[in-house]
Amino acid sequence: MLPPPALPALSRPPADPHAVALAETAALLAAGLFGADMVVLKLSRPTEVTHVHDVLPAGAEVRLRLSAEIPGPDAACWGSVELFDGETPAAEAETKAEDEAAQPARPARPATALAATQAAQIALDQLAAHIASGVRALHAHRYEDHLTGLGNRHRFILDAAAALNERPADVQARLWAGIIDVLPLEDISRLVVSAGLHRVELAISLMAERLSRTLPSGVRLYRLGLVRFGLFRDDTLEHMHGCLSKCVAQFEAPLHVDDVMQLDLCAVAGMIPVERGELEDLIAALYSTSLAARSQGRPVTVYNRQVLRTQQRHGMIVNSVRAAIAAPGQLRLVYQPRERTADGNWTSVEALLRWDHPTLGEIPPGEFIPLVEHTALMPLLTDWVLGTGLRQLGQWQRELPALKMSINISASDLKRPNFDGRVRRLMDEHRVSARSLELEVTEGAIVRTERAVLETLGGLSRHGVEIAIDDFGAGYSNLTQLSELQVDVIKIDNRLVRAVAANPRAATIVQSVVDLAKRLGHRVVVEGVETAELKALSAHWGCDEMQGYYIARPMELAAMTQALATRHVCAAVH
Repeated sequence: MLPPPALPALSRPPADPHAVALAETAALLAAGLFGADMVVLKLSRPTEVTHVHDVLPAGAEVRLRLSAEIPGPDAACWGSVELFDGETPAAEAETKAEDEAAQPARPARPATALAATQAAQIALDQLAAHIASGVRALHAHRYEDHLTGLGNRHRFILDAAAALNERPADVQARLWAGIIDVLPLEDISRLVVSAGLHRVELAISLMAERLSRTLPSGVRLYRLGLVRFGLFRDDTLEHMHGCLSKCVAQFEAPLHVDDVMQLDLCAVAGMIPVERGELEDLIAALYSTSLAARSQGRPVTVYNRQVLRTQQRHGMIVNSVRAAIAAPGQLRLVYQPRERTADGNWTSVEALLRWDHPTLGEIPPGEFIPLVEHTALMPLLTDWVLGTGLRQLGQWQRELPALKMSINISASDLKRPNFDGRVRRLMDEHRVSARSLELEVTEGAIVRTERAVLETLGGLSRHGVEIAIDDFGAGYSNLTQLSELQVDVIKIDNRLVRAVAANPRAATIVQSVVDLAKRLGHRVVVEGVETAELKALSAHWGCDEMQGYYIARPMELAAMTQALATRHVCAAVH
């Protein structure tokens, strides 16, 4: 008799759940086919899994053992399957029989005993071969990129985890992960349209071949994205940087795809030290690093943790917009007045959006508006601001019929079908009088006028809504276009105004812009009036209205309502 086998330790994480399920199924199948009391199935490659199916009675001794290797490719061994049959001592068997007679009937164990015959060994070898076939199919499906044959993202993470686990404690070099981003995603999309998917896939395969030839022996290449490839290695920062630099340099020469297609590529790379406990974020961190390399124009960039945190914050902000609109209390409007230069009376208030996020706290509009304005979420945000602002304006106008409100909209709003009709419906709903609404559009939003934009502006103007160009002078100025647009107000960019204190030439520019705008029949508002000197200069330039911290800071609703009750509000001079 043989002593019972020592049960192996459980597999080290991270064990692939699909491989675990396959091993469990194979062990149960072996137990049923061979009538074994215990099955031990071990996989060491391509993923490490150990599964034990054990129904040996307590105190049993092993009387028979069969084993077979699980064959891998190229005569490699991927693991083993072992079968054990036990025999209960006679005294314990009598006691067990008496106990079982007193218990309710339970399903019987397989009647067939494990046989140590040549036929049984052949059958076990065949089962091991079937297990190997299943593992290979699982590996190909879960861990291989079907286009290039490289390991995919799942394989990359599992191999990185295994490499961390196998590292000696006293090793000096770090485990580095690298990413090579061969071409921006938007360029690939254009190539698919112009050259066809087949040629683009062929190009991706050739990219993989070029990189594989560049890497040192023993360093494996993975495909992490459409045209993003990854690798990792134990090395110093300098050597890893040099390896990635060589990979990037491989794409300085054009990629000859076929007789029709030749690509001039622009590859960049990023690198990051692999740390325990951070494997879930490894791919995201590598993507972040490659994006930073491309935006900074650097061939290779080393991971900056703060960049990833910023990108994750931005992603959280964008994904929270819908919930913020639906949830009461997150979004609110504050209001900043505009003062008429001639007599100091207030003419209007600008509605400014604020967001108090439940976990991120107060998010500045200068952070979340640029993130949202080019997405499908911007119309939802604009509609919320318009509805909330016009509702409040309607309430204020019961006591102050001359009060106007200015609301910011984006370039995408001007391209929305029937946007002018939606604005008119909201004005009618909240009983807001004509010409008491001013919509502010940045200069950059209308610098390239499109037919849809011009039609929307025309429709709003015909209904009496005033249009203001915000941040005029910020760098997009097209003076010829200014004469053609149907706008009422020009708001001088506050950065240009604040530059006056340090640069006397800026004052000349502001004066020229004011003179030109007024000759074209526009009212001129100066933003960024934060000192008495700037207020005096605004009057000297001949501006119609002023806005800035020196006039009044943005106020919460209650404070603005109280301030309006004590101020004389008059209509703007047209």
